[in-house]
Amino acid sequence: MGWHTLRRKTLTVILIVAGSAAGFGLDAIADPDGPLPPVQGHEGAELYSLAIPDEDIIGRYVDGFLAERRDWLQAVLDRSLRFRALIAGAVAERGLPRELQYLPAVESAFNERATSPRGAVGLWQLMRNTASPFGLRMDVWVDERRDPGKATDASIDKLAENHRIFGDWYLALAAYNCGVGKLSGILKRSPDSDYWGLRRKGVLPRETAAFVPQFLALSRIFSYPGRYGLRVSWDPVPGQERIPLDQCVDLRILSRAAGIPLDALASGNPELNYLVTPPGSYHYELKVPSEYRAAVEQALEGAAMPLLEFRVHVVAPGDTLSEMAQVYRVSVEMIQEFNPGLQARALRIGAKVLIPVTPSRSAG
Repeated sequence: MGWHTLRRKTLTVILIVAGSAAGFGLDAIADPDGPLPPVQGHEGAELYSLAIPDEDIIGRYVDGFLAERRDWLQAVLDRSLRFRALIAGAVAERGLPRELQYLPAVESAFNERATSPRGAVGLWQLMRNTASPFGLRMDVWVDERRDPGKATDASIDKLAENHRIFGDWYLALAAYNCGVGKLSGILKRSPDSDYWGLRRKGVLPRETAAFVPQFLALSRIFSYPGRYGLRVSWDPVPGQERIPLDQCVDLRILSRAAGIPLDALASGNPELNYLVTPPGSYHYELKVPSEYRAAVEQALEGAAMPLLEFRVHVVAPGDTLSEMAQVYRVSVEMIQEFNPGLQARALRIGAKVLIPVTPSRSAG
């Protein structure tokens, strides 16, 4: 009997207790040298806290992903390991179905820097109007839709809110994709339909009609990746520490002073719009790998870290780099250093230029 047949015959749906050992999928595996426990084993029932219905489209997506996009599945699974404890914890804390932790797979392929053509950003592909009510900051310095922790909290709370509105997880997921207002309008025209009924009627937006079954297919695969022939990493995810800052810090200078790879600083703080942290008034907390905390704190206290502040200058008609340098009393070369690729002869009106200034010379 092939594993495809076995998979279909052993499929079950029911695990209500979020946060149980079975509920955390990969995190439930403790001993990489021992036998695989039932949750990741190749025999027995597949257990879910979100019922996965017997809809042919889900199975077709599962088979399609495995046949045509196996390398992509493996890459997404590998990227997800950095976030699995964070997201699984947020889901379990709220008592929600554990499968929600796999939603970023269909949203962004677990890429916290992903941006859609419509302007959705981050792991959870949040739009500005969705993120704002949940307190995410989006300004010239940061876009917290790229902050894995804050974006996860906002997205999970949004999904829970959708569930309270519609009373159904499939509709809640559909609304996450197309919007509460749009889905409410569709339901008014088809008041007796559930998500699958709406889908069969062809009244859902095309993307939304694909979104929910794709999510459920990926949830099946990533809940039991070993069963589907994917490699599971046993390497522990490095811990992170938060260091409060009371000034702007250039990550490039900090990287050299603390001996920490610049990529570790940039990837650990993806919400930053520049390689510079916001002014002290933001009370920004820099995230660094635990092993570098002492070195970073020592560098921040040492003389090697120059005290700088930064301004964001919005280019207006007639502006030139030389005039900016005169106004802020810095050199053109210094402005260009903090804005790689900025060309003096090709300034775009409305572009944002990062200007370094010393506190005593702070302009405006």
